[in-house]
Amino acid sequence: MGNIMTLKKKQVVQGIVDGYLDIDLNDRFIMNPAATYLPLAPDNGIDGISAGDVLIVDRSIRPKPGCVILTEMDGEYCLRRLIKQGETMALVDDKGYVPLRLVTEDDYYHGTVTHNIHVQS
Repeated sequence: MGNIMTLKKKQVVQGIVDGYLDIDLNDRFIMNPAATYLPLAPDNGIDGISAGDVLIVDRSIRPKPGCVILTEMDGEYCLRRLIKQGETMALVDDKGYVPLRLVTEDDYYHGTVTHNIHVQS
């Protein structure tokens, strides 16, 4: 993932002075609007994502090894990293709390996480 929006100091200061930042978030973060949705993160543990953060998830992006995906396993939504092990694909979390799991037809893929909006509490 690693997609963090970076603004130049001048843009931020000017935006504060004007009362807004002139950034179209759809153009910046959503490549395929028809296949993109914004769920809340169901759990912690991957790329600094915390439960309750807003995710930008694109169903049209075919997941590749290293991608963070939103999936359903054993009836629960969860975030996992897709990795390649030999000729098979597996799902893991970054902290090693969940044992390696081979991708099966029973796992339902809900999309590739393209961005994370961390919600400050």
